Parts: sequence; C-alpha cells; structure tokens
Amino acid sequence: MSMISPARLALPSALCAVVALCLCPSSYARGEDKMEKPAYGVIHLKTTVGSFKMLEYNDDKPPEGKLEMSFSGTVLVDTTEAIKHPRGLTTKITTSGNVRNEMNYHGRRVFFGTGKIIVEGGWHALQWFGQNMEATFNGSTVFRLNGEFDKNLETGSYWYDGETKHWDWGTGGNQPTCPLQKFVVDKPKIKVNGKDTGKGH
Repeated sequence: MSMISPARLALPSALCAVVALCLCPSSYARGEDKMEKPAYGVIHLKTTVGSFKMLEYNDDKPPEGKLEMSFSGTVLVDTTEAIKHPRGLTTKITTSGNVRNEMNYHGRRVFFGTGKIIVEGGWHALQWFGQNMEATFNGSTVFRLNGEFDKNLETGSYWYDGETKHWDWGTGGNQPTCPLQKFVVDKPKIKVNGKDTGKGH
C-alpha cells in the first residue's frame, strides 16, 4: 500500500480555503485613489514545520514588496488580478524547482511542491504551510506565525536586518511587523522650582 504525504493531503484543504477567501467580501473593491508608499523593512524567517500568513496593516495597506522563499508545501496568493491594489501595484510570481501552479481562480492562485517562489509587487494576502521554509521579505506587511516543535524542540525564528536579536517563531500566532515597529515610552520630565531639568525618572 503506497503512502500519501501529509503535504499532499493538505492540498484539498488549501483549495477550499481559497474558495472561501473568494466568497468573502473585500474592502479593496471601493476603488480608492492610490496611496503613498509605506515604509519598507527587511525580515528573515526560518522554520522546520509551520505556517504563516501575510496580512495588511489596514484596508489601505495590503502587503507589498518582494518575498523570496524556499519551501516544501503549499502557498496561496490572493493577487491583484481580480481587485486592484490601493497603490496600483500588480503581482508578479516566479517559481523554480518542483513547484507547480495547482489552481488559478480569478487571481487567487495555489502553488504546491518543493522549491522556490518569488512574489513581487503588491498582493492582498499570502499564506504558506509546510516544511523546511526559509524566506526573506523586503517590504511592508504584518505576519501571523504558527508553528510546531521539530525533533530538536524548536519552532523556528525570525530576525531583521540591522538587528542582532533573533525572535522565536513560537506556536501561538506571533505577529511580527515589517518594518519592525518599536515602541518608545516617553519619560516624564522633572521640574525643579518650575524649571525643566530635562531629566526623566
């Protein structure tokens, strides 16, 4: 009796997910004027087994930039073919290795296999799930990460250009932004006899 790979069994679920995505109302159909280019950053991601989804900051800022990824598994891309990107960007996708375009439904595309995919321009959503993924993204988006422990009890990691810290991928839906969002809390200034000392607590 021949064995069927878990990744192949997951493909019908991916097709169903794309169909469900197509049935959902989209806020991009409003046809707003082109927006200003958002700030870009560079993030690197690596995991043995897991998934991620690229999300929009808000209705006016869907993902844009360039994603280069090697992987085994399934990639779903909601391109700009059906509904225009707010900044007028289009979606360019190239693949290499044993990566096949399994479905194209009104711009919603499903890729499956082992190899490399490059997505450039703008798109409305992108999701990957599978194994042995390494990616670099230069652009603007929010990621949602979900992972599993591998044989070394690790879930993977992500890091940014210009930063020495590596963050754990995790299992509970971490949402790293690109570019990295840093929150700085202003320290209250101390006044002595009504004069600002310029020092905080």
